Amino acid sequence: SNGTDTGSAYVFFGSGTSWNQQAKLTDPDAAPGDWLGWSVALSGDTAVVGAYRDDTAGGNDTGSATVFVRNGVAWDSQSKLIASDAAVADYLGHSVAIDDDVVIVGAFGDDMTWNDTGASYAFVRNASSWSQESKLTAGVGATDEQFGISVALSGNTALVGAYLSDTSAGIDAGAAYVYVRDGTTWALQAQLAPNDSVPGDLFGYSVALNGDTAVIGAFSNDTMAGPDAGSAYVFKREGASWSQQAKLIASDALSGDN
Repeated sequence: SNGTDTGSAYVFFGSGTSWNQQAKLTDPDAAPGDWLGWSVALSGDTAVVGAYRDDTAGGNDTGSATVFVRNGVAWDSQSKLIASDAAVADYLGHSVAIDDDVVIVGAFGDDMTWNDTGASYAFVRNASSWSQESKLTAGVGATDEQFGISVALSGNTALVGAYLSDTSAGIDAGAAYVYVRDGTTWALQAQLAPNDSVPGDLFGYSVALNGDTAVIGAFSNDTMAGPDAGSAYVFKREGASWSQQAKLIASDALSGDN
């Protein structure tokens, strides 16, 4: 209703085997081209919805994420999350993750040290108020790593993908980073990469996390099925150490499946 490509997200509620639309989520101050709904995440009665083309913070495509809370059958906007150092083309909100009162929002276009190095932001809720707690980065970083293209969160652990990261394996091999929260401090625990990583794998384009298990996609990985067949890697944490547990490949994989 606010213009072309404003965007929205829809909530569906299941009862038995039936699913019904419960709400349509929109940003109260939405504008054309915000693309609200590019990313979504849900925890309990709280949803976070990314709008990575939002210009709210004072520049084109700075990006934002909006938190919605359910009260009965009604969903209300609780807060709009914007980076404290928002800048043009940060693309905050391209990826979002939530667990209870913590949200991680990716900003793959953040120019932390160079163009599109990327960053991710941790926001926390106290009562009904949200505030930025930390900015997560991959250290010094390099041009066009796009750290924050994907994010995941489980408890006090966050996982951030940087699929264009140049590693010892080569250009655009990709990497993923694990951060652990202690109090209000987030610290880097591990940098993850496959044991068979090669240039152009784009490992880290997608990430998922549950407890001590991480799954990370490498959609341009060349397998026995052919170029760009794609794969996903499972990593397991023991103590503070992460190791690769498995490589997942589709049984019917073909070249270009990604």
